[in-house]
Amino acid sequence: MSISTREATVTLNGVTTVTFDRRYPYFAVRNDSSAPVYISTVNADCTAGADGVVAVPKDGSVVIANCGDIFGDGTLYLNGSGTVTIMGQYDGGNRFKVAQKGGGETVDITPTSLGYAAGAKMFYDGIYNFPPKHATNGNTWVDMVNSQTMSRYTDGGSGLIASNHYIKQAGIATAMKIPDLIDYDRFTVELFVEITGGTTGENDIISNFDKAGFGIYTENGELNASIRSESSTSYLNIATAFTQNTPYGLAITYDGQAFNFYVNGALVGTKTLSDYKKSTKNTYLGCLGAGDTNYAVGAYNFYRLAAYSRALTAAEIAQNYEKDVKRYVDGEPDFPAEDETEWITSIAENHNNIFRGDDLFAKGYDINDICAMIADGSFSDIYIGDYFTLSGDIANVPCFVEQTSDDGTKSLVESTQTVAYNTKFRIAGLDTYLNTGDTAFTQHHAVIVPDKNIGTNRMNSTNTAVGGYVNSFMFASVLPVYNTHFDVKLNNHLLTHREILSSSATNSTANNWEWHDIKINLMSEPEVYGSNLWGNNYDAGVNYRQFPLFRIASKYICDRNWCWLKAVAGGNEFVAMTSNGNATRNGAGVALAVRPCFCIG
Repeated sequence: MSISTREATVTLNGVTTVTFDRRYPYFAVRNDSSAPVYISTVNADCTAGADGVVAVPKDGSVVIANCGDIFGDGTLYLNGSGTVTIMGQYDGGNRFKVAQKGGGETVDITPTSLGYAAGAKMFYDGIYNFPPKHATNGNTWVDMVNSQTMSRYTDGGSGLIASNHYIKQAGIATAMKIPDLIDYDRFTVELFVEITGGTTGENDIISNFDKAGFGIYTENGELNASIRSESSTSYLNIATAFTQNTPYGLAITYDGQAFNFYVNGALVGTKTLSDYKKSTKNTYLGCLGAGDTNYAVGAYNFYRLAAYSRALTAAEIAQNYEKDVKRYVDGEPDFPAEDETEWITSIAENHNNIFRGDDLFAKGYDINDICAMIADGSFSDIYIGDYFTLSGDIANVPCFVEQTSDDGTKSLVESTQTVAYNTKFRIAGLDTYLNTGDTAFTQHHAVIVPDKNIGTNRMNSTNTAVGGYVNSFMFASVLPVYNTHFDVKLNNHLLTHREILSSSATNSTANNWEWHDIKINLMSEPEVYGSNLWGNNYDAGVNYRQFPLFRIASKYICDRNWCWLKAVAGGNEFVAMTSNGNATRNGAGVALAVRPCFCIG
């Protein structure tokens, strides 16, 4: 069956082959039938329990990596009866909502919705082992983040998945081969694991050892973490005592300078190195890297495995360990009705009403990561007040400079200037302009406002506003240069939307308007204060809502500088904000601060 749309409904009758007319790296499948269905991108038979086959429970949904795409094939195999909905995707996020355990409202089951630190590149969960559900099929374990499948080393049998963990028996057969090499320059690897057998000699819990790489293992009654130093051609080891048949939270981090080993959320040792020698071998659970039969006699209960391409902070390690204990030891439900905190944050719309104020770059995100969380509408780790810091110089910004003639007459002459900035760019609103405009703005977005002004300039060369905002020097000449600069600075993540802007004014008011494409613009009075004070609706238009940032945390309204707002206040004046934060008006020919806003996604 050929599919020419990104999303389609398919009726299954046994094995069904679906081929999209374009290649997607991921497929999302929601099971709308009354019985489980089975999907694969590599196994045409699509038999339940076979390698590469993922079960999708009744009313559940799964995102599966298109492994066939790597080899030039865009085919999805499905097996079952009844109706399913399929979707081609460019990322591994689950667009389908799934029911919480116990029913009721729906939520996306993700590491962050479960309460873990954001940004995991890989996340295997013992409860949601076939996300977003639990399956007792025991020969594979599915990654919650990108739907990669971790398979046993040799044993293809079933029965090794318990209610909340994967059981590795003694020997190599039930060791697990992790698809990700975990060859990150900086990383965190976390496990929640119980050692149930094999305490003599070296027994690798997780490892990609090959005269390189890292590992966690037991030896001679001790729990060891180890990393390879290239210059010393040896492993740097950290050891501590352990008790058998006791669950442990184990975590190692490497930040380019230090290798840390955490046990049960607490730091037990550090080794300093800047020359980590990465392994080229697969990482394994329960045996030596590359699947060597040595050191494979140990037996374990694996509850959770996660990897990050950054070094988690000590606080994040402790947070994740505490969550593991609550979920896997204490048996607390993931989404209890009496505790609505996780439900609140799992609903995207609520992120627009919660001030957090985190440094997103410090959390390990780059601008692409931030915009990915915005673009899919989940805002998974994005809240009001979060920020990223940028600095730079904007060259060739049009301006007017004062010159004095030989007879002492002063005049303004058009010139250019370089505007330097170094400030926090803060999230002021989420989906603020969604569905507004004469052409609907349909992209999920975040509105960004800098904490400090970015240069100073004049609205016009003289005290006139008769051409409205559209015909001002600020809008026509200055802001386009800002557009160009920040388009590059933000890796082309500036979004365009439509706004109404005043195009003429008489006496004390704007009296006409035009629609314009906008990337960067000055803020409106309603966006700052919640209503028009000196201007009118010709300059409000779609900009009629107060930014949540200023509603929740009004201290961010004022940066202690006089600055322009985008509204006509009279025949020769525009609306401005005083250094005290008051709304006011000023002559168009006066130089005031420029504090623009823009949308990213």
